Amino acid sequence: MTRSDPLIEHAERALQLMSRLHRWAATSVQANHLGGELSLRQLTMLYAIRQGVSSPGLLARRLLVTPAVITGLLDRLERQGYVRREAEPDDRRRLRMVLTEAGLAVSQRVRQALTGDLAAQFASASPAELKELGRALDLMERALGALEQHTPSPPEEGLEDEEVRPTRRRRVPPASKGRKK
Repeated sequence: MTRSDPLIEHAERALQLMSRLHRWAATSVQANHLGGELSLRQLTMLYAIRQGVSSPGLLARRLLVTPAVITGLLDRLERQGYVRREAEPDDRRRLRMVLTEAGLAVSQRVRQALTGDLAAQFASASPAELKELGRALDLMERALGALEQHTPSPPEEGLEDEEVRPTRRRRVPPASKGRKK
């Protein structure tokens, strides 16, 4: 066995576990109606805003969607009373998103339900296992931080951090297949 085999095995297992955790969280939110009428994507936006991602451009990059998608989601969340747009204090030309009381409440409700369910599963672990889990999570956090630093931005690279513009696509005429000149 080469030195890299355990590293590859741990990396594959981490990816599988993260995928399962995400799937469980999404299913749990939907099955228990934790977000009320909100979609998973809308809840993800509320979570990101609560975590400090307040500009539409950064939200688009975080969620790997176009600024136009973010604008639509924000419009709906604003109409429903979960977020509001405010001028950035340092630069009034830019906007930031702020959670309303309702947005904060639903975001916290989802977080508390999910963390409570997960914590209940950890309740039977020994103090030594919990300490080991903490160290493993620290390692994952460092690894993900390093990976994020070296990962290029998604396709919307032309945007400045806080700026959102609708993307325009050039219409390309269909190929002239089978046409005679």
